[in-house]
Amino acid sequence: MNRTIASFLAATAATLALLAPTTALAADNGPCGNFDFSGNASCKVEVQASCNAKCDPPSVVVSCGGKCTADSTTTCTDSCGETCIKQCNPKLLDCFKGCHEECDQPTIELCKSKHPGEDCVTQGKAQCDGHCKNNCKVPDTSCSEHCTKCCRGSCQTQVNFDCDFKCMADVKINCKAQCSKPTGGIFCNGQFVNATDVQQCISYLATKLNIKVDASASASGNCTGGNCTGAADGKLSAQGCAAAPIELGDGNGTLGALGLVGAAVAVGVVRRRRRR
Repeated sequence: MNRTIASFLAATAATLALLAPTTALAADNGPCGNFDFSGNASCKVEVQASCNAKCDPPSVVVSCGGKCTADSTTTCTDSCGETCIKQCNPKLLDCFKGCHEECDQPTIELCKSKHPGEDCVTQGKAQCDGHCKNNCKVPDTSCSEHCTKCCRGSCQTQVNFDCDFKCMADVKINCKAQCSKPTGGIFCNGQFVNATDVQQCISYLATKLNIKVDASASASGNCTGGNCTGAADGKLSAQGCAAAPIELGDGNGTLGALGLVGAAVAVGVVRRRRRR
């Protein structure tokens, strides 16, 4: 009897698991976080200044993709569709461009009213970008379809404004934090990958998705038996396990700095002895 009940519960659990929605997990790539790697992803590690320069809203759109999905049929029912159809040229259908034309200015104005100190032109267009791309994945076949997608993308951007704004702000903080570390941050097709662990994400991409990450800019490396593999950050080349850049202020950085000072002193002593 107990075995029968146990078998029934197990079968029920398995069935529920199959019926459960999987949308939220579709872009969940383990240590690489919420990121869509579909298509021809070209990934590389960026460090320090070049990395920090890419942490602004336009580069964190994909990491926030699918996180803010609120919708409102009331808000999205307006004159946008009717106006769009009247002006639509069926020979020039471009959903993404049309969506931005509907979305950008209202979102910029909304940003200015809520966050007057921000670069709202960049912020607003970045937030439109995510929802417009999501709504325009399939090419348009008619003006009616084109306008529905454009207006829906614009509306969803405004309905999800606060959620998107917070997500991008949080990812930007994580991006800058990773840029300050020797391992740097991963960028795929110019978009920041909000990885929970950079090294694990690189391994995950290689083994699970067959995506090779160009990590030549990072300062990480592996050492076994005195032999090390890895690369410095492009500014400091060194042999062996000294490939990591010197960071003043922590234990390793201080020791590294003292090591260089010691080496310089030793060279000076040798030169003075030779002169004698």
